Amino acid sequence: MRTAFLPGGNIIHADEYDEAKHGFEIFCMDKSCRSPLIYVPKTDKAVSHFKTIGKNSDSKHKPTCGFYQPLDVMESIEKVGEYQKEIIQNSSVKKVLISLNMKKIDPDYEPKPVEKEQEEPKGPDDSVKVKEKSDNPATISSLKSIVKLMVQNEPDLLSTIYFNIGGGRKVPISSMVMNQERAHQILWDEEALRETGYFVYGKVQEIIHRDKVKYIKMERLNGTSFTIVIFEKYFKFFKLTDSQLKDKDILVFGILRKNTFQEKNETEIVIKSDKYIEFLKRRK
Repeated sequence: MRTAFLPGGNIIHADEYDEAKHGFEIFCMDKSCRSPLIYVPKTDKAVSHFKTIGKNSDSKHKPTCGFYQPLDVMESIEKVGEYQKEIIQNSSVKKVLISLNMKKIDPDYEPKPVEKEQEEPKGPDDSVKVKEKSDNPATISSLKSIVKLMVQNEPDLLSTIYFNIGGGRKVPISSMVMNQERAHQILWDEEALRETGYFVYGKVQEIIHRDKVKYIKMERLNGTSFTIVIFEKYFKFFKLTDSQLKDKDILVFGILRKNTFQEKNETEIVIKSDKYIEFLKRRK
């Protein structure tokens, strides 16, 4: 882990930690844990980080902690939502910006032709600039990339990530990737960004086929009704079968919309192809 909690209530990143300035008392940032940590300086093979001493139960991560063991995507999303509230309020922790561009999964999308500028020949004295290496992708353009990002990084690192969604808007990852209950809440509380796609996870309960529309209904979460909708126009782009979907944990991307049925508020997400769905694996 690269982020730690200080006794005064602040959060410190390993790159910024200075024992003379911050003291030697540092703790796990997870509220359910707060186990004591030690600082490990940067080496040629590893970045600076914090870790538990691990000599007894009091100096190990608690089972409820996000650093106790590797998390699956669903667990990671929940922990990131918890941690990012503190990260956002702490201006000293460096934020990471990743561009979000999901246009390529849209079967209606037609990329604009790009004119290549003619390059001037380089002379023998021209130097080559190399950007600083980053472990994070510069752009996310598929659901596979989102899942990979969530499973390959610890939740404190994920909590520093903001998505650049265009138009100058930069949104915390926890405000874009969420469970169906949270998606339902922000939609009906008028907190959802208009014409902006969200990543929502849940478990498929049943698939209902109609002549002009297909409904993929998710298991209710605390009474929340959430349905994926595919219209007839896009049936040809959706090849997933009922058996492939039923009882599976999935991540879906799309724009949230409201639907009132029998005086009950329901949330729907409209998709155009099977590229809008990614299957998830739960930790065993």
